[in-house]
Amino acid sequence: MRDSLITLLTTILARAFPTWRLPARVTFERILIIKPCCLGDVLLATPVIAAIQRAYPHAQIDFAVGSWSRPVVANNPRLHGVVDSGRVGQGAYGWRDVWRLAKQLRAHDYDLCLTLDRSPRVGMVAWLARIPLRAGLDSGGRGFAHNIRVPVPPIRYEPELYLDVARAVVPQTSRAKFEIDHSEFFPTADDIASVATILPDSALSTSSPPPQSGAREARGGDMHSPLIAVHPGGGNNPGMVLASKRWPPERFAAIAERLIAEHNATVVLIGARDDAPLTRAVRAAMLHPRPAGEGRGCPVPQAAPADAANAAWHRVKGELIDLTGLLTIGQLGALYQRCALMLGNDSGVMHLANAVGTPVVALYGPSDPRVYGPYDQKSLALWHEVGCNPCFVNGRARADCCPHHSIDALSEDEVWEAVQIVLRRQGVVQS
Repeated sequence: MRDSLITLLTTILARAFPTWRLPARVTFERILIIKPCCLGDVLLATPVIAAIQRAYPHAQIDFAVGSWSRPVVANNPRLHGVVDSGRVGQGAYGWRDVWRLAKQLRAHDYDLCLTLDRSPRVGMVAWLARIPLRAGLDSGGRGFAHNIRVPVPPIRYEPELYLDVARAVVPQTSRAKFEIDHSEFFPTADDIASVATILPDSALSTSSPPPQSGAREARGGDMHSPLIAVHPGGGNNPGMVLASKRWPPERFAAIAERLIAEHNATVVLIGARDDAPLTRAVRAAMLHPRPAGEGRGCPVPQAAPADAANAAWHRVKGELIDLTGLLTIGQLGALYQRCALMLGNDSGVMHLANAVGTPVVALYGPSDPRVYGPYDQKSLALWHEVGCNPCFVNGRARADCCPHHSIDALSEDEVWEAVQIVLRRQGVVQS
Protein backbone atom coordinates (compact mmCIF):
# COMPACT_ATOMS: atom_id res chain seq x y z
CA MET A 1 0.00 0.00 0.00
CA ARG A 2 2.78 2.44 0.94
CA ASP A 3 4.64 1.83 -2.31
CA SER A 4 1.45 2.26 -4.33
CA LEU A 5 0.71 5.60 -2.66
CA ILE A 6 4.26 6.84 -3.24
CA THR A 7 4.07 5.82 -6.89
CA LEU A 8 0.73 7.61 -7.32
CA LEU A 9 2.00 10.79 -5.67
CA THR A 10 5.27 10.87 -7.61
CA THR A 11 3.48 10.22 -10.90
CA ILE A 12 1.31 13.27 -10.24
CA LEU A 13 4.33 15.36 -9.24
CA ALA A 14 6.14 14.38 -12.44
CA ARG A 15 3.71 16.57 -14.42
CA ALA A 16 5.13 19.64 -12.66
CA PHE A 17 8.73 18.78 -13.59
CA PRO A 18 9.37 19.05 -17.34
CA THR A 19 11.93 16.81 -19.03
CA TRP A 20 14.72 18.08 -21.24
CA ARG A 21 16.42 16.78 -24.33
CA LEU A 22 20.19 16.93 -24.16
CA PRO A 23 21.64 19.30 -26.80
CA ALA A 24 23.62 17.68 -29.61
CA ARG A 25 26.78 19.43 -28.46
CA VAL A 26 27.24 20.13 -24.80
CA THR A 27 30.13 20.44 -22.38
CA PHE A 28 30.15 20.39 -18.61
CA GLU A 29 32.59 21.92 -16.18
CA ARG A 30 31.35 20.65 -12.82
CA ILE A 31 29.64 17.26 -12.56
CA LEU A 32 28.18 15.57 -9.49
CA ILE A 33 27.37 11.87 -9.06
CA ILE A 34 25.07 10.99 -6.14
CA LYS A 35 25.12 7.47 -4.69
CA PRO A 36 24.92 7.61 -0.88
CA CYS A 37 24.87 3.90 0.01
CA CYS A 38 26.05 1.18 0.30
CA LEU A 39 29.53 -0.39 -0.11
CA GLY A 40 28.62 -2.82 -2.87
CA ASP A 41 26.25 -0.46 -4.66
CA VAL A 42 28.81 2.36 -4.62
CA LEU A 43 31.46 0.02 -6.04
CA LEU A 44 29.03 -1.03 -8.77
CA ALA A 45 28.56 2.66 -9.54
CA THR A 46 32.28 3.30 -10.16
CA PRO A 47 32.05 2.44 -13.90
CA VAL A 48 29.91 5.58 -14.22
CA ILE A 49 32.83 7.66 -12.92
CA ALA A 50 35.11 6.26 -15.63
CA ALA A 51 32.50 6.69 -18.36
CA ILE A 52 31.87 10.33 -17.46
CA GLN A 53 35.59 11.08 -17.20
CA ARG A 54 36.19 9.65 -20.68
CA ALA A 55 33.41 11.78 -22.12
CA TYR A 56 34.35 15.00 -20.30
CA PRO A 57 38.06 14.70 -19.49
CA HIS A 58 38.38 18.35 -18.46
CA ALA A 59 35.37 18.41 -16.15
CA GLN A 60 35.59 18.40 -12.37
CA ILE A 61 33.77 15.27 -11.13
CA ASP A 62 32.62 15.00 -7.51
CA PHE A 63 30.89 12.06 -5.81
CA ALA A 64 28.33 12.46 -3.01
CA VAL A 65 28.36 9.47 -0.65
CA GLY A 66 27.71 8.63 3.00
CA SER A 67 30.45 8.04 5.55
CA TRP A 68 29.81 4.26 5.59
CA SER A 69 30.69 3.91 1.90
CA ARG A 70 33.09 6.83 1.49
CA PRO A 71 36.26 4.65 1.74
CA VAL A 72 35.51 2.88 -1.56
CA VAL A 73 35.78 6.11 -3.57
CA ALA A 74 37.98 8.27 -1.32
CA ASN A 75 41.17 7.43 -3.24
CA ASN A 76 39.65 7.26 -6.73
CA PRO A 77 42.01 9.30 -8.94
CA ARG A 78 39.20 10.04 -11.41
CA LEU A 79 37.40 12.20 -8.84
CA HIS A 80 38.10 15.80 -7.97
CA GLY A 81 36.38 15.49 -4.61
CA VAL A 82 34.11 13.41 -2.39
CA VAL A 83 31.10 15.12 -0.79
CA ASP A 84 29.64 13.86 2.49
CA SER A 85 25.94 13.18 1.87
CA GLY A 86 25.24 12.96 5.60
CA ARG A 87 22.29 10.76 6.53
CA VAL A 88 20.57 11.10 3.16
CA GLY A 89 20.01 7.73 1.51
CA GLN A 90 21.13 5.74 4.54
CA GLY A 91 18.60 4.20 6.91
CA ALA A 92 16.24 6.68 8.57
CA TYR A 93 16.56 10.30 7.46
CA GLY A 94 14.20 13.23 6.99
CA TRP A 95 13.54 16.24 4.79
CA ARG A 96 15.77 18.36 6.98
CA ASP A 97 18.70 16.13 6.01
CA VAL A 98 17.74 16.44 2.34
CA TRP A 99 17.56 20.23 2.57
CA ARG A 100 20.90 20.43 4.42
CA LEU A 101 22.65 18.43 1.69
CA ALA A 102 21.00 20.46 -1.09
CA LYS A 103 22.17 23.74 0.46
CA GLN A 104 25.69 22.33 0.76
CA LEU A 105 25.70 21.39 -2.94
CA ARG A 106 24.44 24.77 -4.13
CA ALA A 107 27.77 26.36 -3.30
CA HIS A 108 29.54 24.16 -5.87
CA ASP A 109 27.59 25.40 -8.94
CA TYR A 110 27.31 21.99 -10.59
CA ASP A 111 25.91 22.01 -14.12
CA LEU A 112 25.16 18.27 -14.33
CA CYS A 113 24.09 15.73 -11.72
CA LEU A 114 23.71 11.96 -12.14
CA THR A 115 21.61 10.40 -9.38
CA LEU A 116 22.10 6.62 -9.11
CA ASP A 117 19.43 6.03 -6.49
CA ARG A 118 15.75 5.09 -6.69
CA SER A 119 14.58 7.17 -3.71
CA PRO A 120 12.42 10.20 -4.63
CA ARG A 121 13.94 12.15 -1.73
CA VAL A 122 17.47 11.49 -2.95
CA GLY A 123 16.28 12.43 -6.42
CA MET A 124 15.05 15.80 -5.15
CA VAL A 125 18.47 16.77 -3.77
CA ALA A 126 19.80 17.91 -7.16
CA TRP A 127 16.63 19.91 -7.90
CA LEU A 128 16.75 21.64 -4.51
CA ALA A 129 20.45 22.31 -5.14
CA ARG A 130 19.44 24.13 -8.38
CA ILE A 131 21.53 21.94 -10.63
CA PRO A 132 20.18 22.68 -14.13
CA LEU A 133 20.66 19.26 -15.78
CA ARG A 134 19.62 16.27 -13.67
CA ALA A 135 19.78 12.69 -14.97
CA GLY A 136 18.67 9.84 -12.76
CA LEU A 137 16.75 6.63 -12.21
CA ASP A 138 12.99 6.75 -12.61
CA SER A 139 11.66 3.73 -10.71
CA GLY A 140 7.86 3.68 -10.79
CA GLY A 141 7.72 7.43 -11.39
CA ARG A 142 9.94 8.21 -8.39
CA GLY A 143 12.48 10.04 -10.50
CA PHE A 144 10.07 12.92 -11.11
CA ALA A 145 12.65 15.57 -10.08
CA HIS A 146 15.06 14.53 -12.84
CA ASN A 147 14.73 16.29 -16.17
CA ILE A 148 16.44 13.33 -17.88
CA ARG A 149 14.69 10.22 -16.57
CA VAL A 150 16.07 6.73 -17.00
CA PRO A 151 13.50 3.91 -16.74
CA VAL A 152 14.13 1.01 -14.34
CA PRO A 153 13.03 -2.38 -15.76
CA PRO A 154 11.84 -5.16 -13.40
CA ILE A 155 15.15 -7.00 -13.82
CA ARG A 156 18.23 -5.07 -14.89
CA TYR A 157 21.84 -5.73 -13.90
CA GLU A 158 22.60 -3.00 -11.35
CA PRO A 159 25.91 -1.68 -12.75
CA GLU A 160 24.37 -1.63 -16.22
CA LEU A 161 21.39 0.28 -14.81
CA TYR A 162 23.75 2.89 -13.40
CA LEU A 163 25.53 3.05 -16.76
CA ASP A 164 22.12 3.67 -18.37
CA VAL A 165 22.15 7.01 -16.55
CA ALA A 166 25.58 7.78 -18.00
CA ARG A 167 24.34 6.70 -21.44
CA ALA A 168 21.51 9.21 -21.14
CA VAL A 169 24.07 12.04 -21.15
CA VAL A 170 26.91 10.26 -22.99
CA PRO A 171 25.42 8.20 -25.82
CA GLN A 172 28.80 6.67 -26.74
CA THR A 173 29.12 4.93 -23.33
CA SER A 174 29.84 1.23 -23.94
CA ARG A 175 26.77 -0.91 -24.51
CA ALA A 176 28.19 -4.39 -24.06
CA LYS A 177 28.64 -5.70 -20.54
CA PHE A 178 32.32 -5.74 -19.51
CA GLU A 179 33.27 -4.14 -22.87
CA ILE A 180 35.08 -1.19 -21.32
CA ASP A 181 33.60 -0.30 -17.99
CA HIS A 182 34.19 -2.26 -14.81
CA SER A 183 34.10 -1.53 -11.11
CA GLU A 184 37.27 -0.02 -9.66
CA PHE A 185 38.94 0.41 -6.29
CA PHE A 186 42.29 2.04 -5.58
CA PRO A 187 44.18 1.09 -2.39
CA THR A 188 46.79 3.59 -1.26
CA ALA A 189 50.52 2.88 -1.16
CA ASP A 190 50.25 2.76 2.64
CA ASP A 191 47.49 0.14 2.37
CA ILE A 192 49.66 -2.03 0.16
CA ALA A 193 52.68 -1.67 2.44
CA SER A 194 50.64 -2.48 5.56
CA VAL A 195 49.35 -5.72 4.07
CA ALA A 196 52.88 -6.77 3.13
CA THR A 197 53.84 -6.59 6.82
CA ILE A 198 51.15 -8.98 8.05
CA LEU A 199 51.16 -11.82 5.55
CA PRO A 200 53.37 -14.83 6.36
CA ASP A 201 56.64 -15.03 4.48
CA SER A 202 55.33 -18.07 2.62
CA ALA A 203 52.35 -16.12 1.31
CA LEU A 204 54.54 -13.19 0.29
CA SER A 205 57.04 -15.39 -1.51
CA THR A 206 54.44 -17.36 -3.45
CA SER A 207 51.98 -14.60 -4.27
CA SER A 208 52.27 -12.28 -7.20
CA PRO A 209 53.43 -8.79 -6.30
CA PRO A 210 50.40 -6.51 -6.20
CA PRO A 211 49.64 -4.67 -9.44
CA GLN A 212 49.49 -0.90 -9.61
CA SER A 213 46.47 0.57 -7.86
CA GLY A 214 43.32 -0.11 -9.83
CA ALA A 215 45.01 -2.45 -12.34
CA ARG A 216 43.21 -5.64 -13.25
CA GLU A 217 45.99 -8.13 -13.87
CA ALA A 218 46.45 -11.82 -13.23
CA ARG A 219 47.40 -12.46 -9.66
CA GLY A 220 47.16 -15.14 -7.03
CA GLY A 221 50.68 -16.44 -7.04
CA ASP A 222 52.28 -19.81 -7.18
CA MET A 223 49.95 -22.59 -8.27
CA HIS A 224 51.32 -24.71 -5.41
CA SER A 225 50.28 -22.34 -2.63
CA PRO A 226 47.49 -19.90 -3.56
CA LEU A 227 46.36 -17.15 -1.19
CA ILE A 228 42.57 -17.26 -0.80
CA ALA A 229 40.27 -14.94 1.16
CA VAL A 230 37.13 -16.32 2.82
CA HIS A 231 34.40 -14.00 4.09
CA PRO A 232 31.53 -15.72 5.98
CA GLY A 233 29.78 -12.43 6.91
CA GLY A 234 27.71 -9.90 5.02
CA GLY A 235 24.18 -8.56 5.10
CA ASN A 236 24.98 -5.49 7.24
CA ASN A 237 24.23 -2.05 5.86
CA PRO A 238 22.91 1.20 7.35
CA GLY A 239 19.23 0.65 8.12
CA MET A 240 19.23 -3.07 7.26
CA VAL A 241 20.61 -6.33 8.64
CA LEU A 242 19.91 -9.38 6.51
CA ALA A 243 21.45 -12.45 8.15
CA SER A 244 19.72 -14.68 5.57
CA LYS A 245 22.50 -13.72 3.13
CA ARG A 246 25.01 -15.79 5.13
CA TRP A 247 25.97 -19.33 4.12
CA PRO A 248 26.47 -21.57 7.22
CA PRO A 249 29.91 -21.18 8.86
CA GLU A 250 30.48 -24.94 9.00
CA ARG A 251 30.22 -25.10 5.20
CA PHE A 252 32.77 -22.32 4.79
CA ALA A 253 34.96 -24.33 7.18
CA ALA A 254 34.65 -27.44 5.01
CA ILE A 255 35.72 -25.52 1.88
CA ALA A 256 38.61 -23.86 3.72
CA GLU A 257 39.79 -27.22 5.02
CA ARG A 258 39.75 -28.71 1.52
CA LEU A 259 41.64 -25.72 0.09
CA ILE A 260 44.37 -26.22 2.68
CA ALA A 261 44.48 -30.00 2.35
CA GLU A 262 44.21 -30.35 -1.44
CA HIS A 263 45.86 -27.16 -2.70
CA ASN A 264 48.22 -26.22 0.13
CA ALA A 265 46.41 -22.87 0.21
CA THR A 266 46.90 -20.07 2.69
CA VAL A 267 43.35 -19.20 3.74
CA VAL A 268 42.67 -15.73 5.17
CA LEU A 269 39.46 -15.26 7.17
CA ILE A 270 38.21 -11.70 6.82
CA GLY A 271 35.35 -9.67 8.21
CA ALA A 272 34.37 -6.61 10.19
CA ARG A 273 34.49 -6.61 13.98
CA ASP A 274 30.81 -7.61 14.06
CA ASP A 275 31.69 -10.71 12.03
CA ALA A 276 33.93 -12.12 14.77
CA PRO A 277 31.32 -14.71 15.94
CA LEU A 278 31.08 -16.01 12.37
CA THR A 279 34.81 -16.35 11.81
CA ARG A 280 35.18 -17.99 15.25
CA ALA A 281 32.50 -20.48 14.19
CA VAL A 282 34.42 -21.22 10.98
CA ARG A 283 37.62 -21.88 12.93
CA ALA A 284 35.79 -24.05 15.44
CA ALA A 285 34.27 -26.15 12.67
CA MET A 286 37.51 -26.81 10.81
CA LEU A 287 38.71 -30.39 11.01
CA HIS A 288 41.64 -31.64 13.10
CA PRO A 289 42.13 -28.59 15.35
CA ARG A 290 45.67 -28.29 16.72
CA PRO A 291 47.37 -25.99 19.20
CA ALA A 292 48.26 -22.57 17.83
CA GLY A 293 51.38 -22.64 15.66
CA GLU A 294 51.12 -26.32 14.67
CA GLY A 295 49.79 -25.86 11.19
CA ARG A 296 46.53 -26.62 9.44
CA GLY A 297 43.32 -25.76 11.22
CA CYS A 298 45.04 -24.22 14.24
CA PRO A 299 42.66 -22.07 16.26
CA VAL A 300 43.76 -18.44 16.05
CA PRO A 301 43.44 -16.41 19.25
CA GLN A 302 40.92 -13.60 18.88
CA ALA A 303 42.84 -10.36 18.52
CA ALA A 304 41.70 -7.19 20.21
CA PRO A 305 39.82 -4.82 17.90
CA ALA A 306 42.28 -2.68 15.99
CA ASP A 307 42.18 1.03 15.41
CA ALA A 308 41.82 1.42 11.64
CA ALA A 309 44.47 4.14 11.53
CA ASN A 310 46.98 2.35 13.76
CA ALA A 311 46.28 -1.35 13.38
CA ALA A 312 47.93 -3.75 15.79
CA TRP A 313 48.45 -6.61 13.37
CA HIS A 314 47.94 -10.18 14.50
CA ARG A 315 50.18 -12.39 12.39
CA VAL A 316 49.91 -16.17 12.30
CA LYS A 317 52.38 -18.29 10.38
CA GLY A 318 50.65 -21.25 8.90
CA GLU A 319 47.84 -22.09 6.55
CA LEU A 320 45.05 -20.21 8.31
CA ILE A 321 45.13 -16.50 9.15
CA ASP A 322 42.28 -14.72 10.90
CA LEU A 323 42.26 -10.96 10.23
CA THR A 324 38.70 -10.31 11.41
CA GLY A 325 38.27 -6.71 12.46
CA LEU A 326 41.88 -5.78 11.70
CA LEU A 327 41.69 -4.38 8.18
CA THR A 328 40.48 -1.06 6.86
CA ILE A 329 38.64 -1.08 3.53
CA GLY A 330 41.81 0.07 1.79
CA GLN A 331 43.93 -2.62 3.41
CA LEU A 332 41.35 -5.24 2.52
CA GLY A 333 41.51 -4.13 -1.11
CA ALA A 334 45.31 -4.39 -1.00
CA LEU A 335 45.03 -7.89 0.47
CA TYR A 336 42.64 -8.93 -2.30
CA GLN A 337 45.18 -7.78 -4.89
CA ARG A 338 47.42 -10.64 -3.71
CA CYS A 339 44.66 -13.27 -3.67
CA ALA A 340 43.89 -15.87 -6.30
CA LEU A 341 40.26 -16.00 -5.18
CA MET A 342 37.74 -14.52 -2.77
CA LEU A 343 34.94 -16.80 -1.52
CA GLY A 344 32.03 -15.13 0.23
CA ASN A 345 28.40 -14.18 0.46
CA ASP A 346 26.76 -11.37 -1.47
CA SER A 347 28.27 -8.32 0.25
CA GLY A 348 30.11 -5.09 -0.32
CA VAL A 349 33.47 -6.68 0.40
CA MET A 350 32.76 -9.30 -2.27
CA HIS A 351 32.34 -6.47 -4.78
CA LEU A 352 35.53 -4.91 -3.40
CA ALA A 353 37.48 -8.01 -4.42
CA ASN A 354 35.93 -7.79 -7.87
CA ALA A 355 36.88 -4.10 -8.10
CA VAL A 356 40.61 -4.84 -7.73
CA GLY A 357 40.39 -7.62 -10.33
CA THR A 358 40.29 -10.62 -8.00
CA PRO A 359 37.90 -13.38 -9.13
CA VAL A 360 35.17 -14.30 -6.68
CA VAL A 361 32.87 -17.20 -5.98
CA ALA A 362 29.82 -15.36 -4.67
CA LEU A 363 27.00 -17.10 -2.80
CA TYR A 364 23.44 -15.79 -3.18
CA GLY A 365 20.18 -16.58 -1.43
CA PRO A 366 17.68 -13.74 -0.90
CA SER A 367 19.36 -11.43 -3.42
CA ASP A 368 19.38 -12.03 -7.17
CA PRO A 369 22.75 -12.36 -8.94
CA ARG A 370 21.05 -11.32 -12.19
CA VAL A 371 20.79 -7.88 -10.55
CA TYR A 372 23.59 -7.79 -7.95
CA GLY A 373 26.10 -10.35 -9.23
CA PRO A 374 29.89 -9.86 -9.56
CA TYR A 375 30.80 -7.55 -12.42
CA ASP A 376 33.39 -9.49 -14.40
CA GLN A 377 33.78 -12.57 -16.57
CA LYS A 378 36.21 -14.50 -14.36
CA SER A 379 33.90 -14.93 -11.37
CA LEU A 380 31.01 -17.26 -10.59
CA ALA A 381 27.77 -16.58 -8.70
CA LEU A 382 25.76 -19.47 -7.23
CA TRP A 383 22.04 -19.19 -6.56
CA HIS A 384 18.95 -21.39 -6.29
CA GLU A 385 15.45 -20.05 -6.83
CA VAL A 386 13.50 -21.79 -4.07
CA GLY A 387 10.08 -20.17 -4.42
CA CYS A 388 10.31 -17.21 -2.06
CA ASN A 389 13.39 -15.47 -3.46
CA PRO A 390 14.57 -13.05 -4.80
CA CYS A 391 13.54 -10.95 -1.84
CA PHE A 392 14.22 -7.39 -2.99
CA VAL A 393 11.63 -5.05 -4.49
CA ASN A 394 12.63 -1.50 -5.47
CA GLY A 395 15.96 -2.03 -3.71
CA ARG A 396 14.40 -3.05 -0.37
CA ALA A 397 14.01 -6.48 1.25
CA ARG A 398 10.45 -7.83 1.46
CA ALA A 399 9.23 -8.35 5.01
CA ASP A 400 7.81 -11.78 4.10
CA CYS A 401 11.02 -13.11 2.56
CA CYS A 402 12.16 -16.64 3.41
CA PRO A 403 14.60 -16.57 6.34
CA HIS A 404 17.51 -18.88 5.50
CA HIS A 405 16.63 -21.78 3.28
CA SER A 406 17.39 -19.92 0.04
CA ILE A 407 21.10 -19.60 0.96
CA ASP A 408 21.08 -23.04 2.63
CA ALA A 409 20.11 -24.55 -0.74
CA LEU A 410 23.73 -24.15 -1.88
CA SER A 411 25.61 -27.37 -1.19
CA GLU A 412 29.26 -27.77 -0.21
CA ASP A 413 29.90 -29.83 -3.32
CA GLU A 414 28.66 -27.21 -5.80
CA VAL A 415 30.55 -24.43 -4.02
CA TRP A 416 33.72 -26.54 -4.08
CA GLU A 417 33.26 -27.21 -7.80
CA ALA A 418 32.83 -23.47 -8.45
CA VAL A 419 36.02 -22.75 -6.52
CA GLN A 420 37.84 -25.37 -8.59
CA ILE A 421 36.57 -23.89 -11.85
CA VAL A 422 37.69 -20.36 -10.99
CA LEU A 423 41.12 -21.53 -9.84
CA ARG A 424 41.58 -23.73 -12.94
CA ARG A 425 40.67 -20.84 -15.24
CA GLN A 426 43.62 -18.91 -13.83
CA GLY A 427 46.01 -21.85 -13.91
CA VAL A 428 46.31 -21.73 -10.12
CA VAL A 429 45.37 -25.41 -9.93
CA GLN A 430 45.66 -28.03 -12.64
CA SER A 431 42.73 -29.87 -14.16
